[in-house]
Formats: sequence, structure tokens, C-alpha cells
Amino acid sequence: MTSQPNSQIENLLTALTDAILAEESDIDQIITRYGVSRADVEGFVNIVRRLSTVLVGVRPSRRFVHRLKQDLMGQPHWNVISRIRYLPPRVQIAAGIALFAGFMLLSRRRLGAMAREDAIAEAVS
Repeated sequence: MTSQPNSQIENLLTALTDAILAEESDIDQIITRYGVSRADVEGFVNIVRRLSTVLVGVRPSRRFVHRLKQDLMGQPHWNVISRIRYLPPRVQIAAGIALFAGFMLLSRRRLGAMAREDAIAEAVS
């Protein structure tokens, strides 16, 4: 098998790998097509079969894909949530409390203004 050019060997290994992954049982036909003895490629066939059973495809999470894309493409796109996410826990809690207090302050002012408008409307009527 060492006398064959590298591209011939690569083509043979590719064909064997594709056949094993497609669970085709007729590997001898591929071996005879490339003119190689079964003993020469038996080690490769065993390795490919073991790898096909051991290596299982895993789908990465969206978060991982997003972070990897940002790492590879350059500077990450920062938004408010991602900025807060990388802060220490104490600062995250303080930011949450400040956000909640700001929301309560704005809603209280709005409710107070609505109550005054209602009082003025009743006084006019």
C-alpha cells in the first residue's frame, strides 16, 4: 500500500469511511476497486468502525455558537444585558435594585399625575 500515491490512499480511505458511516456491508467491493488486499486496509477499517461508534455528533448551544462567532469576527456587540452579565454578582444585584427602583419611581409619578387629572376633572364637573 505504500507504493500507491497519497491521493489514491486518500480516495480509498474516504470511500471506506463513507461506506462504513452509511452502514454498507460490502466493503470488499471498494477494496477490489482500488486494487488493495484486505489485510492492508483491515487496520483502517477497524479504526473507522470504532471511531464511528465512539464519536457522536453533538449540537452546540446557541449561546456557545454566538460567543464563538463574536470571538472569531472581532469585537463583541455589547448590549445592556451582556454588560450586566459580566459584572460581579454584587454589582448585578445593585443594578437590578436600581432598575426596579427607577421603574417604581416612574410608575408612581405617572399614577400621581393620573390621580391629579382625575381630581381636576371631578372638580370641573
